Amino acid sequence: MEEESDNIIIEKRSLAEQVYIYLCNSISNGKLKYGDTINTKRLAEELQISMMPVREALKRLEMEGVVEIKPRSMCLLRTPTREEILDAIAAREMFEIYSVKSIYASIENERLDILREIIGKMKAAITEEPVNLKKYIKYDWQFHKDLCGLAGNQFVSKFYKELNIRLNMDYMYDIGIKPNVSQTFKDHIDLVEALAAHSAEAIEIIERHLRISRQNVMSGRFFAVQESVG
Repeated sequence: MEEESDNIIIEKRSLAEQVYIYLCNSISNGKLKYGDTINTKRLAEELQISMMPVREALKRLEMEGVVEIKPRSMCLLRTPTREEILDAIAAREMFEIYSVKSIYASIENERLDILREIIGKMKAAITEEPVNLKKYIKYDWQFHKDLCGLAGNQFVSKFYKELNIRLNMDYMYDIGIKPNVSQTFKDHIDLVEALAAHSAEAIEIIERHLRISRQNVMSGRFFAVQESVG
């Protein structure tokens, strides 16, 4: 009698969980933008699933304060408030600076290849004519996400991912003043080189990079309008 094979693939995630992850990724990478309205029925049709798991996923996002469910199968992706933006920026700085501090002295050179690969893609984006800012922003987000991943701290990775749902890179670029892309690109190169050299200068580079990013956001139209209203 033949033994049954143990090589059985079991889908551990429920359908609702898969929809939730899909929506989180869509928000993080800017595919879904804050203020957008999500049609529950249309989303279910696009994903070729029933309405139930879509509703469950959106209900979870509503409990987390990310969306607001409306009548007639509609759902609004909430725009972050001024306080949420400031809190998210502060948390992002904390996670990234912690990550650099924890790895710069001992990280193996080959582990930095993931960041080098992203830098190569960023270079291709800025050498397009005109500069492909959409691609650049996408790779910028991937760089910072993977930088935090190198710390090997599961909680940093988890909370950084959740942070990008609340305030994604695409939105930060949109509400801030136009950044010096050449300089930000150079910062990424300098950071990887400092990490490869196990130099504490990596901390100064990431701190400066994040400080300028914060200033760009604070100088943008969103906060200018907020100040004038106040």
